[in-house]
Amino acid sequence: MELAQWKERIDAWFADKEPEMLALLERLVNMDSFTSDAEHVNRVGETICAWMRDAGFRTEKIAKAPVPADEPWMATLGNVFTARTHPHEAGPGIVFLAHMDTVFPAGTAAARPFRLDREADRATGPGVTDMKAGIVQNMFVARALKELGLIRAPMTLTFSPDEELGSPSSTPIFGEQLNGAIAAICSEAGYPGGGVTLERKGSGHMLLEIRGKAAHAGRCYEEGASAILELAHKILAFDKHVDLPNETTVNTGLITGGTSANSVAPHAAARIHITFRTLETGRRLAQALRDEAARVSIPGTSSHLSGGVRLPPLLPTAGVQRFFELVRQAGDAIGVPLHSERSRGTAESGYTASVLGVPTVCSMGPEGSGLHSPEEYMIPSTLVPRCKIAALAALQAAEMFAPAPRVNPDLL
Repeated sequence: MELAQWKERIDAWFADKEPEMLALLERLVNMDSFTSDAEHVNRVGETICAWMRDAGFRTEKIAKAPVPADEPWMATLGNVFTARTHPHEAGPGIVFLAHMDTVFPAGTAAARPFRLDREADRATGPGVTDMKAGIVQNMFVARALKELGLIRAPMTLTFSPDEELGSPSSTPIFGEQLNGAIAAICSEAGYPGGGVTLERKGSGHMLLEIRGKAAHAGRCYEEGASAILELAHKILAFDKHVDLPNETTVNTGLITGGTSANSVAPHAAARIHITFRTLETGRRLAQALRDEAARVSIPGTSSHLSGGVRLPPLLPTAGVQRFFELVRQAGDAIGVPLHSERSRGTAESGYTASVLGVPTVCSMGPEGSGLHSPEEYMIPSTLVPRCKIAALAALQAAEMFAPAPRVNPDLL
């Protein structure tokens, strides 16, 4: 069947689906799913899987791997959920990537719920474009292809709980579940004006924990060792590794510590986020920060830095470029010209492309902007067109690409 014939079938299927899609989007946006709230994130996963089961998919809540001894905070993360058309043994086929977690803490959805403004062509609410609209897109695209019987390859949808922290618990599962896929569509927010992404930076997340010695801050200050003061030295040392001309960033974004204002702080902690253009740069940067953490500025303190490189960069490899040509053809078929727009952010597309070697195109979701802010919005008029583009791209890839060779997922 040619692209024009596929388009005719896809157009007909989506002709009356927008109200149902927006209703599901409203439901998901109005569910809090802050990364560290496993219960809330998993509730989103269960909601998604119930819908997918009703659509005839095999769903699974993947068991979590053991929590690393030096990263006990990972126990607060939710589970990866999957939906498949075929048994695992059939291979992943065409992959649709999406994450359930947002950066907004519990209570945000109630305070700032989903709102649709047709006149302004705006939908707002926490996580509406990063990336609950992308979740809805993947669900409906897969359902359309399954119901129409157009796709011969298996389809696998993943819904991860921790992308906003670099997917530390999800990527090992991707290495098992998605190895040998044909192509991957990541429905992160599309760029307004028809932008999709073939190139993203890589990222890492690190946790610095410092122990000091408590003392009365006035009566016997000299008997203490301030973990907070040591943290201040570390932050300044980390900041020296920022290299903006080469797009290397180190951001100490969250700090905690101390017990009272009149006590020398016995403990302190910080979360650090790094970004980089190449995997090798990221590895060197993570090691440089570990070296900085090992140096002691305040005698009597000790430091431990865990974590490291999480998501590798998405690079415009030959496979990525070939898949983009199919995506571009799909856009042309429905009258939506697409272009490649490089992103300074990171996504799970970097893992499927750079580690698993799967042709991947990112930012395939409905268009929007203002991510991670109260001004976040999605452009509703792009919802159905982006679904059609993803569906037509998936159909072409299923016909033209062979499964990627299986790799050792421990390469990262």
